[in-house]
Amino acid sequence: MDKTVQYHFDKTVDDYDIFADDVVMKNNDLHQTITLAMAIPNDRITNILDLGCGTGYGSGMILRTYPQAKVTGVDFSQRMMTKAKINLNHFGDRIILLEEDFTTIKLENNKYNAVVSAIAIHNVTHSQKGKLFQSIYSWLKKGGCFINGDFIQGETALLDKEYRQIYSEYMLKRLRGKDLLIWLNHAFNQDTAMKLSEQFQLLAKVGFSKIELLWQFNNEAVYKAVK
Repeated sequence: MDKTVQYHFDKTVDDYDIFADDVVMKNNDLHQTITLAMAIPNDRITNILDLGCGTGYGSGMILRTYPQAKVTGVDFSQRMMTKAKINLNHFGDRIILLEEDFTTIKLENNKYNAVVSAIAIHNVTHSQKGKLFQSIYSWLKKGGCFINGDFIQGETALLDKEYRQIYSEYMLKRLRGKDLLIWLNHAFNQDTAMKLSEQFQLLAKVGFSKIELLWQFNNEAVYKAVK
């Protein structure tokens, strides 16, 4: 992953939990959609992989919702992982945290019932997205699902301009000073969001089926794909 992205989260963001709702519209709704979309029976032991787990907000929601679930969280930010260990410590051996780049990590094939990600994959290049989707497919058990909640690019230039305008206005209302400048720069100069249609094509190419959009709000969307 681009080192400027790692620098952003390790050096310029003091505490992502403070800013999460200021930089992700409907943040809780997005995470709830991801969690509920797995629809796991409460008595089933399930292995879930959380890519870009950050401070553990999404992983914690999953662990609370599914009592028999075990989550492996991956994130490359030392600062994020330090906070995640504190936030998720009470889940004991149900949580494993790996401080690694999810675009290069080596994991066991056919191990996970679900792979999830929230507001993370947009940070990698389009070519990295294609390779990552291949890896995710290999990590999943047959019948397992990939659920991604993330920023997206508009399907047309006009729609994308509208998305960006609404998102800019949202941050302008929520942030001030240095924080505003940092997040505007990250959103519009560092992020590499991708159109849903292009992501769906990549997913189908590596073998995923039943690819469907579950939720969308402006430039944020949650989709699900099955192996």
